[in-house]
Amino acid sequence: MSFTQIGYVVVLCMSLWLGAAYAAEHRLPQHLSLQQQIVHLELDPNKVTLIGSTTLEFKLEKPSQILAYHSKNLNIKEVQLIYQGKHWSLPVTSPNRYEIIEHELPLVVESSAQLHIVYSARYSQHVEGVFQVKGNQGNNYLLSQFQSMEARRVFPTLDEPDKKTQFTFHITTPKTYSVLHNTNLRSVELRDNMKVSEFSTTPLMNTDILTLAVGKFKTQAFPDTRLNTKVYSPAGNQVSLPDYFSSTIEGALSFLEQYLAKPFPFKRLDFVIGNFGSVAAMENLGLISLNENQIPQPNASIHAHCQFRKLLAHEVAHSWFGNDITMAWYDDYWLNESFTEFIAAKVTESLYPNDAACTHIPQAKAFYDDNSHALPLIFDVKNREDTLAYGQLHYTKGRAILEMLEQAAGESAFQKHIQQYVLSFAGGNVSTTQFSELFKARDLQRFIASFTQSTGFPLISVSKNKQHLVFEQQDWLNRENQFWTVPLTIKLWDGRSLSQRKLTLEGDQETLSITPQTKAVFIDAGGVGYFRYVDNTGLEEFPFSKLNASEQASFRDNQQALAITGYINYMDYIQGIVKELNQLDIDTSEANELIGKLLDAFLEHAQLGSQEKLADYLNRHIKHKLDWSDILAQPFGGDTLKLFGLYLKRPTAIAAALHHYRKPHSQSHAYFSDMVSVLANSATKSEYKQLIKQFKQMPSSVKNDMLSALGYVSSEENVALYYDLLLSDATQGMVIDYRFQYPIFNPALRLASAKQIKKRESEIFKRVAQSALQWFPYNFLLACSSAQKHAVEQLFLDWQHIEGIKGKLDIVKDNIDQCTQRSQKISKSISAAN
Repeated sequence: MSFTQIGYVVVLCMSLWLGAAYAAEHRLPQHLSLQQQIVHLELDPNKVTLIGSTTLEFKLEKPSQILAYHSKNLNIKEVQLIYQGKHWSLPVTSPNRYEIIEHELPLVVESSAQLHIVYSARYSQHVEGVFQVKGNQGNNYLLSQFQSMEARRVFPTLDEPDKKTQFTFHITTPKTYSVLHNTNLRSVELRDNMKVSEFSTTPLMNTDILTLAVGKFKTQAFPDTRLNTKVYSPAGNQVSLPDYFSSTIEGALSFLEQYLAKPFPFKRLDFVIGNFGSVAAMENLGLISLNENQIPQPNASIHAHCQFRKLLAHEVAHSWFGNDITMAWYDDYWLNESFTEFIAAKVTESLYPNDAACTHIPQAKAFYDDNSHALPLIFDVKNREDTLAYGQLHYTKGRAILEMLEQAAGESAFQKHIQQYVLSFAGGNVSTTQFSELFKARDLQRFIASFTQSTGFPLISVSKNKQHLVFEQQDWLNRENQFWTVPLTIKLWDGRSLSQRKLTLEGDQETLSITPQTKAVFIDAGGVGYFRYVDNTGLEEFPFSKLNASEQASFRDNQQALAITGYINYMDYIQGIVKELNQLDIDTSEANELIGKLLDAFLEHAQLGSQEKLADYLNRHIKHKLDWSDILAQPFGGDTLKLFGLYLKRPTAIAAALHHYRKPHSQSHAYFSDMVSVLANSATKSEYKQLIKQFKQMPSSVKNDMLSALGYVSSEENVALYYDLLLSDATQGMVIDYRFQYPIFNPALRLASAKQIKKRESEIFKRVAQSALQWFPYNFLLACSSAQKHAVEQLFLDWQHIEGIKGKLDIVKDNIDQCTQRSQKISKSISAAN
């Protein structure tokens, strides 16, 4: 027997009795997939458990004596193997640490086999699996969230993105309840006080985008949309969709089909609205989940409406990116979210060109998170806890990468690459490598790899050497030998006209020749660059009026970053903001962007002892005369009220907040939450108690924003009242863990907040999901002194048993150290200006 023959026999035998040996420990065996799965569930919103049974029809690429699937917190009672018409009872076994159950079978099975499993499970009280929600008027209902790795909480299944299959659901409920699912209802059978709803079989899909909802729903139909879109919302909830809802859906579909050269890949596009906690929306195939707190009031700000339109476009775009073309594994999650953010911005800018400022400079929100403790976009994912590390970077940094890629390749060429991507991987799974290989230019492939596989971003400096611009890069985080491949598009100004040049910066330095007439340069053309930059050329300042809106926003954001880190004097930056603000009408989008920068100054930059000085400076130097009745009727009035009422503490602003808050139906005002934040900040103890009493009487659609606004307190006794509210029955069904941060935004209350949280540890452990507790230190991300760091360390001494908390706490402490160093320069600059 030759070596080859012996090897083959060993391999075959191993596959027969080990089965899963070739898969990574956290993955299901590669040779297993599902032909289809049938799921029977008995669901009642007024009970605590569900009852289920399911049949998994396996497809085997090779003979195996093992079948495997995922199960999480399921009480499995019976497992049967069905093979070639015969039945075998299998022992009930426990899942491994990756929630995989493996059954060693009594015989080798080939081609196909079935497992029939009977089980029960508890509903979740958090936004995971199938969870219970308390609606208005005492109407409980059930919603679901299966991304990521949460379908296994509801039924045993092959819960991996590349294990796509077709699902058929049969749902038994009390007959007074409606049932919603990805597909349309096929039949209903009444059985006494119960009914069985059978749904049409789904398209080929992965488990993350399955969905269920059970309750009493009202339906709003939009017959003017090509798919006759319907929107379901809990009966009794006040839900009013904007007038542009259907036109945005229809406009997004038309734009996407034309841009991608591929028709909408499915047959249904409906929505279910409810309380999804901190999840804004979820792209469930055919039935998109939409959080009620995302729907803006008719008189909400332009920015709020822009964000909502972009959110709708984002979820519609998922029909192609994520639902039809799915990431091969969770380490490529950015492919789902970045592509949809990128295309949603295009949709919003196309449909609403005059009201699309929220789509500008996506990277602005990413820079802060992309620090020394961040994970790259592509990182090793093995379990649900790993996916909790997904954050804004997968939306904002990823979209910035695509924006830079489009700019480097050219819009037309890039669109053709995306069309090829959609055509090549339709209905299947894809990796970053496969996407990157569509671009034949090696420098673009290196660009994609360097920005998706590395954390942080470069600081690019440009200087002038005779008739050349010299571009150099270094790591913003000061790591040695960390370089990126950076495609740059540079704007040049000669005093009369603009021109553009392209350059790829690799290694530490590249040069670009210029003419003697060049007077000024701007290196972030389009405002899409995922980098910071310093102009050391000694040339003139680039004429601001020659920059488009995105470029102006990029410039301001870059100046802010340079000021925080000491590359430029902090108050020089603030003085520039104030000077520009004084030249604008207060109710313009440009002024609102500047006011946003001043809000950042109080929230993130000015620390204890400096906030009062900064407020004094701004009160003296901002020249606008404010008519609050007019301002609060304008599209950007909320941020203006927050700046002048919450931070500058102008009595007229506080009085205006109180006046409008006391008006009938004030909760429907676009700036209701801003009014509450101002009043909470200025409230005495008795006044604050009254605000809490009023909160408890508000409809659920208002409570989410109001609860956060109530956290802007200014005294330790009101901190205590706020934390008591968070842990009370009045907030049942609401996400509270991240809301502990709101009092901590106030530097003067950070030590008091730590003390108050310490008192409530046991209550917090009961209310906050175990998987979420590890993130609790992030409530102190803005802490900024050695005393505050010590208080944080002491607070979490008794939390060390929580898995993952040590790493999160180290990140927070490192942030505090960095902020403490930065704040010394900022404080000196603020003091000197006063």
